[in-house]
Parts: sequence; structure tokens; C-alpha cells
Amino acid sequence: MKLKCDGLALSEAIFKVIKAIPIKKNNSVLEGIKLKAQDGYLTLTATDLELTITKRITADIKIEGEVLINGKFFSEFVRSISHKEIDLECTDSDVLRIGYGENKSDVKCMNLSDYPLIDNVVAVNTLEIQKDEFKDLIYKTNFSASVEDGRPILKGCLFEVNGKELTVVSLDGYRLSLARKELISSDAENKKFVIPARSLNEIVKFADEAEDTIKLVFDKDKLLVNINNTVVISRLITSEFINYRNIITTAFNTKVTFNKKEFYDSIYRATIMTKTGKNNLVKLDVKDNCILIEANSDFGVVNETIPASVEGKETIICFNGKYLLDFLSVIDEEFISMNIKTNNAPCIFTQVEGNDYLFLVLPMKVTY
Repeated sequence: MKLKCDGLALSEAIFKVIKAIPIKKNNSVLEGIKLKAQDGYLTLTATDLELTITKRITADIKIEGEVLINGKFFSEFVRSISHKEIDLECTDSDVLRIGYGENKSDVKCMNLSDYPLIDNVVAVNTLEIQKDEFKDLIYKTNFSASVEDGRPILKGCLFEVNGKELTVVSLDGYRLSLARKELISSDAENKKFVIPARSLNEIVKFADEAEDTIKLVFDKDKLLVNINNTVVISRLITSEFINYRNIITTAFNTKVTFNKKEFYDSIYRATIMTKTGKNNLVKLDVKDNCILIEANSDFGVVNETIPASVEGKETIICFNGKYLLDFLSVIDEEFISMNIKTNNAPCIFTQVEGNDYLFLVLPMKVTY
């Protein structure tokens, strides 16, 4: 392999693909980035076997070929010379020569024959959606997916297609997020896909590079998204998702409507107070026309009141303040509603009008 390429383009490409390198070092070959020079392009690939990211950049290819190089080292080294034009040359399988200006360095290559083959994605179903709508869906749901390994299905987000409506759901056993958007096109009528939240998090980072829309291509167990020559391939979670509809309560004894920003600011201050505690507990005392917000710790006590429209019973309910902040930070509407059945039953936050999203959270059990 022998080529010349722009240092900044190479550094940016490495930065994108390196996100697919596993954090846990269980398999040393997966710590590598594969470089393939062919047909006027240099293609970089990294994978942890669940998530694969490839990025293609233009290059002046003298000799086609491919090598495997340690990803972390290559990233740091190229970043330090990214202001220069870079020459890459490998005359055997053991050493990659990196040329930059008048200087050059030789880097040992990894064993390319040990690197896994990346299966092609054969399109079975495709969804197309406006890029801003896609971003909004992920921002409103991804944070509720589990990060624990105990129940792998909860580490994914459910994509449920009904006609041209796409519903995305995530839950971790303590909270549930749901958001809906209209698709531009779909050939996946009444289909369900469970996509790892980590993969969606990486895809959404590239979404701004898309022109107007994002196309999701599915085969029986994988998803492919191609955005401006950055290709993300993710394995789907193939086990059955939780029946989330059985979790969502529809009958309530109290409905509270309030200004989102006022509520967020009070919860934020309350959560600052409880950070040193064990549980981030924030108490909401719903009165006739207001919500009293209380939190205490060794540092002191927060007591605040915000105005609210209250329908139904007065009640006291407690939450993990962080869970509320996660949800409130991705909602941009002026007013939202809190729907309470009892202080021990799941509480649901919704739009005042419409059903584009909802957020369900379990209250914390407290003895008064």
C-alpha cells in the first residue's frame, strides 16, 4: 500500500471510526483500525462486532492494499501531524511508514488476517426520515435505555413502524421514554426493530452531515446508515422487546400543568442540593394552584414554589431528580403536564396538547 492524503481529513476520519473500538480490551485485534487503499479512496474501518463504523476519504493511491494499525496510537499520532499532507506506505505486512513533511516514522502493524470480516447488509426494509426529526426522536428517548448488561433488550431502543408513523421507545426499569414522528417513506409496515442505544448515539452524531434526510436500511439482523461517506452498521437486538403499552397508565387522579423552564430550574437547584446524598430525592407537594419543591442534604435545604394548574387531588410524590432533568432537558415546549395516579404508581409527563412524546418515571417510595 502506498498513498498520499490530507492530514486533517485523515484525522477527522479516524476520530469518527474510533468510536466503534471497544472500551473493554477483551480482544486485542478489535483495538485496530483497518486501512484500505483502493479506487482513489482510503477507507478506514473499526468494529467491536456489534457496531461497525467506516469512513472513506479521497487519496492519491499509488499502490492499493490494506493494513491494520492500533487505533488509539494512530489517532493520537495523526492528530499531532494533521496540519500536514501525509504519506502512508507499507511495503510488507509488518511496518507502516508515515511520512509528514521532511520527517517519517515507522509503525508496527497488527495481524490483518485476524481481523473480522464485516458482513454486507442486504436491504430488506428501509425507512427515510427528515434528519432533524430523527435527531429529535433519539434525543427524546435514548437516555432512558439501560446501560446494564443484565437485560440486553433494555440496552436498545424499539423502532415501531405503523404506516408512516415511527414510534421510538426506550426503558430501563425505572423510566420510559416514547416519541413519535412521521416518516417520509417506509416499506416496513407494522415492523419492529430494536437498535442498540449506543449505535443510535453514534449515528445521531453524524446526522448534521446529512443533506436533508436519513435513510435507515435493515436486513434481518443489522442496520446500515450511510451519511456523507460515513457508514454505520449495527447489529440489531433480536429478542422480543418489553410490551411497553402494559406499563403506560391511562387513568389518573391528578393532572398538573406548569411552565417547563420554571420547573426545570427548580428541579436543577434541588438536584444540586441532593448530589451529596444517596438517592437524589426531590419531593413535590402538589397543592391547589402550585407545586412545592423540596430537597435536603447535609449542605442544607431547598424549598421553592412554582405556579401550576391542578386538576384533581392534592398529593405528595417523590422522584430521583436526575431522571426528571434528563427528560426536561430535551423538551422545548413552554408548558407540560404531569399525570399522577398515586404517589407509588408510575407518573407520566406529556404535552399539554398532542401525543408526540411521553415520559414515564417511577416515584421513589418514602415513608412520611
